[in-house]
Order: sequence, then C-alpha cells, then structure tokens
Amino acid sequence: MTSAIIADDEPLLREELRDMMRELWPSLDIIDEARDGMSALQKIQERRPDVAFLDVRMPGLSGLEVAEQIQDIANVVFITAYDEHAIAAFEQGAVDYLLKPVKATRLAATIKRLRERIEGGEGRSPRGKPLNWIQATAANKLRFFAVSDVLYFQSDSKYTRLVTAGHEALIRKSLADLMRALDAETFRQINRGVIVNVSHIESVERGSAGEMFVRMRGHAIELQISRAHQAQFRGM
Repeated sequence: MTSAIIADDEPLLREELRDMMRELWPSLDIIDEARDGMSALQKIQERRPDVAFLDVRMPGLSGLEVAEQIQDIANVVFITAYDEHAIAAFEQGAVDYLLKPVKATRLAATIKRLRERIEGGEGRSPRGKPLNWIQATAANKLRFFAVSDVLYFQSDSKYTRLVTAGHEALIRKSLADLMRALDAETFRQINRGVIVNVSHIESVERGSAGEMFVRMRGHAIELQISRAHQAQFRGM
C-alpha cells in the first residue's frame, strides 16, 4: 500500500486534503501529519512514506528545506498559496506543485502522476537516506537532536537512551529499528544493547582478559564491545 505524510501548519487544509484523498485515492495510507518543518522532516525520515505533501511556508523549516533532505526518501508534492516558488519546487525534484485552495480536478491529475511513478517503478524514491534528526524526551520536554551529535544509543527498559556530550534523552525506538535508519558507516553496534557513533570514539582499549572497550570523547564511561562485534574495531 502506498503511504503518505501531509505537512502544513493549517489544520483545516490538512483535513480538507485528507478528505479529498479518501475520495480520489482511497487506497492511499496517510500515516502521519505535521504542522511545522522540523517535525515534518523527522517524521518523514523515521516513517519513510512514499509521498510527502509539503506546504512551502511552514514554521521552523520551509517545505523547500525539508525537500532538500528527503529527495532519496519520498516523492514530493508542494502545496502553497504562493506560485512564485514553482521554479524552486521543481528544482528540488518535486512531482507536482499545487496552489491553495486545492481543487479536486487538479489533485486528481497529481495523483495520476504519482501513481504512474510509484506503481510503475519510474522515479520511485529509494529508502536508503540515513536519519539526520531525531526527536527525544529530555527533562519532560520534547527536543530535536542532530544525529551527528549523538555519542551512543543504549537500550533502557522499554526505551532507548540517547547520549550526547551534554544531554541524555529517551526515545521510543528499538535498537534494531535505529540500525536500519542510521548511517551504517558512522554508527556501529558494539553489543546487544549499545550503538556507538564511531566519529566520536576517542579510543578503543583491550583488557587483560581479551575484552575490548570504547571511550567516547567528552564522556567518562567505558562501553564494552562484545566478542561478536570486536572484529570491526581491531583495525582502529
């Protein structure tokens, strides 16, 4: 089933677009919505929809800025009240550009174009772009963290703990799901419960009994590497 995310800071427009989709493309699964650019980017990177409907002007990040980072994830359709952004939209590889208020006949043409691309296999966006931002809870506040700043992820009961040089936060995402979304060249699993960012490793040390540990820059804790994962660190 084809999936989509709608991102617009106007709740009424999101509702109208969702209702029109139910009539014109009933098999489309609208898996999430966002009301600002940062949450749109995070949700698209995490949920990997086939299509992203993006308002050009949103708080935080614009639709154009979001599109720059999701070209390898989703087919993009821009929705806006301002037609002066049309050229920039198509430079971002957009499938289409819809003006508000969206008309059913125009949306039907967009849906036809999307279905031809997705169902026919032409121009379908691969899902290999790694996660760049992650949403986590720290001190009872919802925050966004750049994935490049994360030292390591560690399983913590029902949650996964995210650790940077200056913060700790919790996310509702398993290590297995994280590994599928993270850049495999940068993040390595070192045991069943820990994934480290190799760009922040200060040293890899060996103990007297053959065990191995990593030390992260800006963090005092030692993290043990299980025997099953030691081979990838022996050359460091």
